[in-house]
Amino acid sequence: MKRYICEKESMALVSCDFDDTKINGFKVKPKNNIEYEGIEVSTLTVVEPNLISNVLRRKTKRKLNAYLQFLVDSFDDDTSSGDLALVLDDVKRYRAIIINKYSKFLDVKFIKELLLRVTFIEEELKMRMHEYNKSLSSYMGKGR
Repeated sequence: MKRYICEKESMALVSCDFDDTKINGFKVKPKNNIEYEGIEVSTLTVVEPNLISNVLRRKTKRKLNAYLQFLVDSFDDDTSSGDLALVLDDVKRYRAIIINKYSKFLDVKFIKELLLRVTFIEEELKMRMHEYNKSLSSYMGKGR
């Protein structure tokens, strides 16, 4: 059983200290910036394997949907090659996160499927960049 100590320093302040380096789990930093009275959480370590799997599946689904939404929006908008290159770099960084961080907690079948989807998005971005550069060069025409 893990233990931690909470000390009341004043009427309104309670601090808790424990060694979280020995806890094996997935660390999450909350991004909620809403002010409220109560406990302020800077990091959360999820230890339950099923909960870790559910959190990571939801997180990856949200991220892949954001990439796909960018691809759909790039059809309608006037997306530049620089924007496509930035998203392509982000997709490559996300692939490294999946391999290095998420593979510890998710099963191999899901990781393979996820990497296949990321590869599809990466190839589509490369194709869009190539088409954009090709159309730009044909638009510019030959110079002197």
